[in-house]
Amino acid sequence: MRKPQKSVIEYRVYDLPDAFPVFYLGGDHWHISDVKSSRLHFHNCLEVGICRSDSGIIVFEDKPTPFRVGDVTVVSRNILHTTYSSPGESSLWTYMFMQPELLIPPYLHQSMQESRLLTEIEQNIFAIFPKAKYPQVFFLADRIAENLKTKPLNYVIDVQALCASFMIELMRIHSDSPLFGKGNVAGNALVLAPALDFLHDNYNQQFGIDKLADLCRMSLANFRRVFREIIGCSPLDFVHRTRITQARNLLRGTNLSMLEISERVGYMSISSFNRHFVEENGVSPSEWRKGSTELPKQNISLYSGWMLPENL
Repeated sequence: MRKPQKSVIEYRVYDLPDAFPVFYLGGDHWHISDVKSSRLHFHNCLEVGICRSDSGIIVFEDKPTPFRVGDVTVVSRNILHTTYSSPGESSLWTYMFMQPELLIPPYLHQSMQESRLLTEIEQNIFAIFPKAKYPQVFFLADRIAENLKTKPLNYVIDVQALCASFMIELMRIHSDSPLFGKGNVAGNALVLAPALDFLHDNYNQQFGIDKLADLCRMSLANFRRVFREIIGCSPLDFVHRTRITQARNLLRGTNLSMLEISERVGYMSISSFNRHFVEENGVSPSEWRKGSTELPKQNISLYSGWMLPENL
């Protein structure tokens, strides 16, 4: 008897700079096919989407939910999902990927009440907000997107303030009447979520792979096997890729020396940093820095990047 085919899971990593951790994807080419993708995916950050035309289905883990034009979607970093349009349609989307805990100015972030709700929204919920029922959610999301698209004077400050208002609006809606679905972190690929969250916050520290296995409550051997099946590489390779991704940020956005960058991303020696950087990028850090102005401004994926809509 033929074995059922395994679902493909993608972990899509958005390389967001600490100074302004938000990324905009939009334009007339961001149409979603009406063919259901076999690839569920999840992100390392919060995804906010705005449906600009047509309708379709978003599958949150195993929950199909219809969407239509004007809907705003909020998907936190620990949620498996995929999107496809209604038969014969090709919905147009605007997407924003962000880390609100870093994007919102500290004095505002610290002043926000109900931090538990804020953490939930950032880490483990999903929801669709129809424009007619939640006009303020649409207004704020659209304003953020327009600022990121056109970059008017002082747009960074505007986006930070709008993001704070957007998160407060979501918190108010949730506190009045819980709307968000919650992800099953213990299920499917998200069994790795504790390890991925730890890596996200501690990639520059020294730790063993056994620490990641313990966080996921697995034996070391089982953790290595599951990690490779889901992410597509070994846990150690993923640690190095995460560090090198952050190193590219520093090479492109700062004047720090190679030694300072290697230490900031977690390498104990400059030779180890150089070796892993060359393995990942094919050139040395200094060569990469010289050519970085010619490279895309956004390096998205440690697994399989998503800079253009899927052609199915």
